[in-house]
Amino acid sequence: MKAYYTTRTFILLIVLHISSLLMAADNRPAVEQPLAQTVSGTLRGTKEGGISIWRGISYAQPPVGELRFRAPQPVQRWEGIKDASKFGLACPQTHRTASAKEQGEDCLYLNVWSPAADQKKRPVMVWIHGGGFLVGSGSGSLYDGTHLAQNGDVVVVSINYRLGALGFLYFDEIKGNKDGFDNNLGIRDQVAALKWVKDNIASFGGDPDQVTIFGESAGAISVMTLMSAPSAKGLFKRAIVESGVPESLWTPKTATEITLRYLKLVGLGPNDLDKLKALPSDTLVAGMDRLFAQLMKETTTVKVLAPTVDGSFLPHDLMTSIQSGAASGIDMMIGTNKDEATFLSLKKIGVTPRNAHELAPYLANVEVEARQKLVKAYKKYPHRSGVMDMTTDGVFVMPCIRFTEQQHRFASTYMYRFQWSSPLLRMTGLGSCHGLEMPFVFGNMDHGLGKFFTLGANRKTLHRISAKMQQSWLNFARYGSPSGESSNGDWVKYDPTHRYTMIFDKKSQVVSDPSDYYRKVWADYSIFK
Repeated sequence: MKAYYTTRTFILLIVLHISSLLMAADNRPAVEQPLAQTVSGTLRGTKEGGISIWRGISYAQPPVGELRFRAPQPVQRWEGIKDASKFGLACPQTHRTASAKEQGEDCLYLNVWSPAADQKKRPVMVWIHGGGFLVGSGSGSLYDGTHLAQNGDVVVVSINYRLGALGFLYFDEIKGNKDGFDNNLGIRDQVAALKWVKDNIASFGGDPDQVTIFGESAGAISVMTLMSAPSAKGLFKRAIVESGVPESLWTPKTATEITLRYLKLVGLGPNDLDKLKALPSDTLVAGMDRLFAQLMKETTTVKVLAPTVDGSFLPHDLMTSIQSGAASGIDMMIGTNKDEATFLSLKKIGVTPRNAHELAPYLANVEVEARQKLVKAYKKYPHRSGVMDMTTDGVFVMPCIRFTEQQHRFASTYMYRFQWSSPLLRMTGLGSCHGLEMPFVFGNMDHGLGKFFTLGANRKTLHRISAKMQQSWLNFARYGSPSGESSNGDWVKYDPTHRYTMIFDKKSQVVSDPSDYYRKVWADYSIFK
């Protein structure tokens, strides 16, 4: 009997202990789930690290069925509270270099990071991802906006937009084109996302009249395109261009040729456009994979997709638009990395020449005298490092300088160059490669791709450079100047006399005209148009 009571008492104590733990758990504060009221309905987010986050917010109707290949349509209203704690699907994209696993055509989502969903009017920074208009999504870990929101008291937004065939085929000049097909859909998606921000961001603690768009690579081309697009007028105040190529937009002729080639690869002719709407998305992606593989084998052809100068949605090429003042009043910060071409020339990427042999067809487009002058200027040519330097200047640096020298006439403009590199990156020949600045801008160097990019580097140095870059980006978003509110900052405006440029490295400093010698060499021509 005594043993019985002892056992029963022991069990009772265990039950009471478990009950007390459960009660304690019930009394613990629940994870905060911040609400935000949009024009379409209420969203419930989550709070992480003191930052309110809403993921997977629809900014347009799913572009499926009859809306495939059509301009984005406004979101329909809903009743009740919609969960916004998880990222939405990435847009369908080529399997060749895709990193996003969860894909689907219902992909027009954006994500918001904010210190609080209050009435405070904070600067808003809208991120547009890169990936050659073929791959990527706004939910990539590299683009997590937590650190920017924490460090700068800003609202950060990242967006998806349609890619590949679903976003950038051109139909206007195809004989069989019928009603039901629009062009430049990826850029139209971006405009729709910015309209959503204009209409809703105040509910997330942001100021709809103080929006900065920023992007890298294809995202930077998108930023420049939006600067010239009439439909984006008034949707943002400032623009940051990271490694953009202003001479990359397609002409209708090129776009039509690429679209016809693509149609053939999926078994369709110009009179079969209606069938394009019925093909499975996997078939569309496979067709883009085959097209991409073909383009990689050709010389001096386009290697990635691009928006098309269609004469209406995009009336002019980017240089012409900027020269005419299309982006008047839009402050701009623009820059490149020292070794842009190294990563892009890798075999798996393959969008720029890997060696002198592959560069030769581009050089053949230049008159003999100019070609000799160019080759002589790059002392390391024809070695790989010389080819990389020439390609970096020809594709990125010189076009960005020409773009800047037009825009500075209409708004405050600032230029930078990122040239830090780790010993490992230098050893592998990548150096300050394309995209390397992104983990520094977002402050995401300690995990994922950011950690890989900075492997083996001095963490103190990394965080010092990142802090400088983050503060510059945040200052620009808040004040229109990377130096902040004070007019006595070290980073002064670009002008065609001094060409002041901030160099981000172990020691960051402003220098005058760092590309002086090569700028003069490239003054009269371009081999990569």
